[in-house]
Amino acid sequence: MKKYARKTIHLIRGWAKNGNVNVVHYLYILEAELAVLNGKNKNAKEGFNAAITTSSRNGFLQDSALSHELASAYFKAQGDDYWGKYHIERSKACYQEWGCGGKVEQLSKKK
Repeated sequence: MKKYARKTIHLIRGWAKNGNVNVVHYLYILEAELAVLNGKNKNAKEGFNAAITTSSRNGFLQDSALSHELASAYFKAQGDDYWGKYHIERSKACYQEWGCGGKVEQLSKKK
């Protein structure tokens, strides 16, 4: 899995270097998730924050919601309930604004 992740990151990094700014937040998401797999907590936090900031700034509401959702799962797994709750609430708000009420309902049922 890590090998496939690194290959995908390399591919997306190439697209971003060639000027495709629409994929930069995906790169940050993948780098954050790979950091989680490798136990690099600082890199994971930075990656999730970069993904959230970049997707929000560039108007990718659905990807901002996903970034918050993944960040929430990460922080909850680390035992940080405050940031886990914060990110899941932001995720639900983004999904709601995007018009995806079913996803909001699903996340609301999840503990």
